[in-house]
Amino acid sequence: MQIDRVIAKGQYTEYTFTQADVAASQTDVQLSIQSVDNAADDQLAVTGYIAPFAGEIVAIAWKLTAAGTTGTFTIGPTVGGTEKSTLTQTVGTAASGRATALRGSIPFAAGDEIGAEITTGGTWDGTGADLVVQVGVLYYLEGI
Repeated sequence: MQIDRVIAKGQYTEYTFTQADVAASQTDVQLSIQSVDNAADDQLAVTGYIAPFAGEIVAIAWKLTAAGTTGTFTIGPTVGGTEKSTLTQTVGTAASGRATALRGSIPFAAGDEIGAEITTGGTWDGTGADLVVQVGVLYYLEGI
């Protein structure tokens, strides 16, 4: 059997972002690529992944360990620290969700930082829940 040295022109991957013990009253907080839920609630200071190729964000999915019952909470993907509202999700009282975007809606260049951010209102009461967010990207691998 021969193995060919071929790749697809587009490659899908997901990046994971987290926050331990989500709090109320957060505005445009960039999520960490890793958090540790301990007495100090440490968050890794790294809040994004650098895109090795040009591409686009095509999906977002999220999961909370417990849902809130009232208040506002939004989650959105970011490019260079700027939220891309096409995929911003309003959490409401759900514990999980997902969404996709049409191709070409959220492009990014090679070298851009891909991230995720949240905003929680002062009355959101799901505080203490842990959050994981996945941002799905499609890389363009033409020319390599």
